[in-house]
Amino acid sequence: EKEKKYMLPLDNLKVRDIEKSFMSSKHIFSIFNTESRNVYKDNRTLELACDSQEDVDSWKSSLLRAGVYPEKTTTVESENSTTSENFSMDPQLERKVETIRNLVDSYMAIVNKCVRDLMPKTIMHLMINN
Repeated sequence: EKEKKYMLPLDNLKVRDIEKSFMSSKHIFSIFNTESRNVYKDNRTLELACDSQEDVDSWKSSLLRAGVYPEKTTTVESENSTTSENFSMDPQLERKVETIRNLVDSYMAIVNKCVRDLMPKTIMHLMINN
């Protein structure tokens, strides 16, 4: 029981962005329970502030890997969106997709470099042989 004193149960938790106030330099997001229960002790939400957006993104990705997903916002605009926005929130699948995306980007950079290298050579070959 003493070891669980500072642990945060992750069941039914979601992450929500909070807009920065007018004079604030901090980037803020909150963690809340979808069943309106207290997240920690007597707190219904936990608001966390970071100095930079990179820190916020790091926290959110860590929470995502732990199973705390972002809040789904349902607006008329998002309902009319394309299927590209309907993605899985499975962290393992997202890491695989990111790895494949990086490999494809790397492959395309190699192909682009090879094509740029071969174009002048091909043009010169055609000019000389024709």
